[in-house]
Amino acid sequence: MKYVDALTDISVADVKVDLMRTAYDNEDALLNSFDPRVVLLWTVLFMIIPWLFYDTLPLAILLAAAFALAALSQVSKYLLALLLFGQVTNVGFFVVLVPLIGGAMRAVGHLGDNAGRVVEGVTTGDVSAFAETGTIVAAAVGRGVHTATTSQEVGIDAVGALVPFFLKLTIISVISLAVFSAMSPQKLSKGMLRLGVPRQLTFAIAYGYRMMPLLVEEYHALINSFRLRSKVPEKQGLFRWRYFYYLLTLSVKAFYPLIFNVAKRSRVTVEAMETKGFSRSLGDERSQALRTEGMMVRTRDVTFVFGSLLFVAAVWAFT
Repeated sequence: MKYVDALTDISVADVKVDLMRTAYDNEDALLNSFDPRVVLLWTVLFMIIPWLFYDTLPLAILLAAAFALAALSQVSKYLLALLLFGQVTNVGFFVVLVPLIGGAMRAVGHLGDNAGRVVEGVTTGDVSAFAETGTIVAAAVGRGVHTATTSQEVGIDAVGALVPFFLKLTIISVISLAVFSAMSPQKLSKGMLRLGVPRQLTFAIAYGYRMMPLLVEEYHALINSFRLRSKVPEKQGLFRWRYFYYLLTLSVKAFYPLIFNVAKRSRVTVEAMETKGFSRSLGDERSQALRTEGMMVRTRDVTFVFGSLLFVAAVWAFT
């Protein structure tokens, strides 16, 4: 499925396929063709480079290049959508939510200060007191609107000041997605092993990659089994809250069997690894050399790194 199709067509099967491709292998990805040690060091370098820029234009160019790299690395469209949603909600928090909360608190505070007069105007039925209550309510609404408008202007200014910061975080996030979605678990663990990372950690990362699609499949199966044995609410309520509460209940119920199955699966895996001499091979250099044989830094790896640095230097010089 293409990136554009994800805007209109989405299904659980598509999510599963993306997770399977990410967890097992992605041979057609650009970054998967390079030596994993070079890719990991390149990733660390390009997590530092965005912090050297302060203007919006060069950061926007770097972000466009990061998205191009993500497309070449065939990053999951759902992960990219989730990333973009997070950044948009961050901006909306400053522009929409904060002013609304501030205006509502100012209005409620004004009504609280004049609560006695409001209650008197409502309960006594006196025309003058009732008119004064209307004046107080109108003043509270006016102060709330004024506070919200002023806060929104401040929020827009704050977002303008934070745009470079958001761009830097987005660049780092997209590059990280491209790297860890493109490389297979085997290549990633081998690269980290050759860089001196303990084998226990590299095995845990590779095992987590392998288990992720299986856990999604098992969780989906548990959800379906609970749905078959339960009843959907006949009256869904306002904004379908009963139906959403029903789905939330199913999700919580399916979570506990999933944890139990994960514990059983982990114990079986540990026993299987121990019968194959996993603990003994941890400190054996021959085992490490056997696992990482065939790894070699080639000309294309060096070209990729220096080409990236030349691109950054060009952005620095011409912007």
